[in-house]
Amino acid sequence: MEENVFIIHPSEILRKGLAWILKEYFKIEITQLSEINDIASFTGISGSLIIIIIQKGLGLPPEVDERLRRNNNLYLVSLSASTDTEGLTAGYDYDLNVLDSNLEIQKLIQVIRKSATKAKTQTFENGDLTQREKDVIRHIALGLSNKEMADKLNISIHTVISHRKNITEKLNIKSISGLTVYAIMNNLLDISDINPEELI
Repeated sequence: MEENVFIIHPSEILRKGLAWILKEYFKIEITQLSEINDIASFTGISGSLIIIIIQKGLGLPPEVDERLRRNNNLYLVSLSASTDTEGLTAGYDYDLNVLDSNLEIQKLIQVIRKSATKAKTQTFENGDLTQREKDVIRHIALGLSNKEMADKLNISIHTVISHRKNITEKLNIKSISGLTVYAIMNNLLDISDINPEELI
């Protein structure tokens, strides 16, 4: 999963210092922003782990937050420059303080990565597919075209396309080979039903 990490803070010293630590110790590339509104130009990101480390007390504009969460695993981390350690700040997934050690920052990054991996796995397993969507996945795995599926399932091509879009959104799987693996792993078809040449 691609990672996009943003540090949004008016203090250039805090931004650059934290960015250096993350890049040096954890090999994470960082986008540094001085103003909260600058994040709006990144709402086209999709299928990524997004970590936004933001000045404590600031929040994302609601429409930006919604767009980023819709297609990504988004984690908001508050960045505090005070010695106040009263626990997790409301509205954030995690808190980070400038007094935190490199080890504490490393643990935070590992927890976020693990959480994102778990969330992706849960989405993959618990896609809440309808029976018709399962039928469409099975036919995709068997190599049928949209027209062939429409004829076989007695539905329109537009309905097939709509089912395919819903499947992609629910499972976050965009390739035919990925859907084939999903179909096999979830007993939607037997591996012996598949022609390996169809997957190439």
